[in-house]
Amino acid sequence: MITWTESGAVEQPTMLQIRVQRAYPGRVRAGAPVPTRSMSTEELHDNLHFFTEGKRGPRTHPCSRLVLSGVGVASRPDIPEIIAQARPWGMERIVLHAGVEDLESLDVASLGPLVDCLVIPVQPGPGGASLQEGTRLIRQCSEHDLTVVANTVLTPRALSSLEAIARTLIRVKPKQAALTYPFPISGTSSSEVARIGAVVRSLSVVVPMLQGQGIEVSIKGLPACYLPKYQEVFRKSANRWYVDADHQKDEAILFYPEVVAFTKAESCRFCAADPACDGFFATYLRREGFPPLNPIGT
Repeated sequence: MITWTESGAVEQPTMLQIRVQRAYPGRVRAGAPVPTRSMSTEELHDNLHFFTEGKRGPRTHPCSRLVLSGVGVASRPDIPEIIAQARPWGMERIVLHAGVEDLESLDVASLGPLVDCLVIPVQPGPGGASLQEGTRLIRQCSEHDLTVVANTVLTPRALSSLEAIARTLIRVKPKQAALTYPFPISGTSSSEVARIGAVVRSLSVVVPMLQGQGIEVSIKGLPACYLPKYQEVFRKSANRWYVDADHQKDEAILFYPEVVAFTKAESCRFCAADPACDGFFATYLRREGFPPLNPIGT
């Protein structure tokens, strides 16, 4: 099944991401608009029904995967009710993105039976998630047999502490460490983005550290040719319907390409990693210091 966008035909996603709350500090910033308000319980139910039961037809696909995000989403009292309704409507996998503000009070014992995966931010320094709180929760998730992904955005501050973060994660053993290079945002200066050479050098150290201790690694926001020795950590990003208070039901946004658009060079067709690589951002490729895309294995 396909749907049409301004960028051409796109396969209809079977994943739904709902940005439940208005603000989402500490998130991986992309091009999504900031909604004017949070969503109500009734709106959450309506959109879940629309993208599950409402998509059962000859020309549509119901969604079977759900991602919930937004500041304080894990602390909302209606979230257990929402998740409970999502299951019988066909949501087979439910992922909850905890926010920075959720870490201190998040009840892993209660969430464990409800969700399939909990994504926890692990960022050092002022303004980021408490490394101590994040790692405490990761340990609790292991105790309750809840799959957890530790997410670190590769900011300049995080990069300077990346080996220390890796050593901490090795102690608490999340299922996966997600390392994400920030998406380009209008108005962001080059000084706010970690230099790509330093990023590649740091990742070349921490990826084998984590893999050597049985922790899966996923790198997002970078092309595979920047780290050709670690092609296995790159996976094609799954598209999803993106819903917030201002974009509901028929007005939902396709995450790719309407929120985030990757680009590839013509030569990428001959790259050994092409099936697993998203490509990169044209904005960065136009900047000084970012190498051109270079096919692997040619």
